[in-house]
Amino acid sequence: MNYLQERKLSETASELVRFDAASIRQVAAAEHLPVPDVWIADADAYEKDGRVFRDSPSPRMLAYSKQNHVVYATDGCNSCARRLTLGLEKMVDTELTTFARDNELRMDLLKRLIALL
Repeated sequence: MNYLQERKLSETASELVRFDAASIRQVAAAEHLPVPDVWIADADAYEKDGRVFRDSPSPRMLAYSKQNHVVYATDGCNSCARRLTLGLEKMVDTELTTFARDNELRMDLLKRLIALL
């Protein structure tokens, strides 16, 4: 797992990260797709100043499958998948902005995900 902010999470918050990752893997399996290749999570959306967050108002974890061009997202309660017609890394800024807006994705997580590709 890659994090937007590199820092150690408590065991409780780490369990939530594992739960969210498992949720995304279940979405991929339900669609008979491979497990995503690249993962990014916002540590501050799981725990901040000692306070653990069970969910968040926006996606706090994204994953991407390079093979299938699928972006996965979860906010701790709901997980979803969006198939792209071309690779995420090939999208121009306007396409990326539209994709983020239309799917209520955070640009900071999306850009970091692309940087990891």
